[in-house]
Amino acid sequence: MRRFGMFLMAAVSMAALNACTTDPDPDEPAFGEEAQIGLDLNTSSRSMVVGETITFMAETKNLLGRDAEIEWYAPGGQIKTEDAGRIARVHFENPGTYTVSARLFVDGEQVRRDAVTIRVQPLE
Repeated sequence: MRRFGMFLMAAVSMAALNACTTDPDPDEPAFGEEAQIGLDLNTSSRSMVVGETITFMAETKNLLGRDAEIEWYAPGGQIKTEDAGRIARVHFENPGTYTVSARLFVDGEQVRRDAVTIRVQPLE
């Protein structure tokens, strides 16, 4: 009888544990894994007229307090950055299609890159 009572308590404990578990969230890192670092570029517009300035914002995620730096590239354009490089204002003097990109460096190593294509139209 004593064995049956211990068996019954073990079975009830296991059922309670199973009832409390849930499927893991696919967006959350598994135990011991590091969250994926992210970089997304957002822009005020994807087209502009020659001479205007367009604003880009770099949105990062999961840096977890590490030293991070963003480098911007806009061949054919002039770049001014603000907010520790998180915001870039780009000015183009010639019509055409341009790609503005940013690279995210964490602890001195490039970990992500993102780019946005912009159409610059001539003055009419």
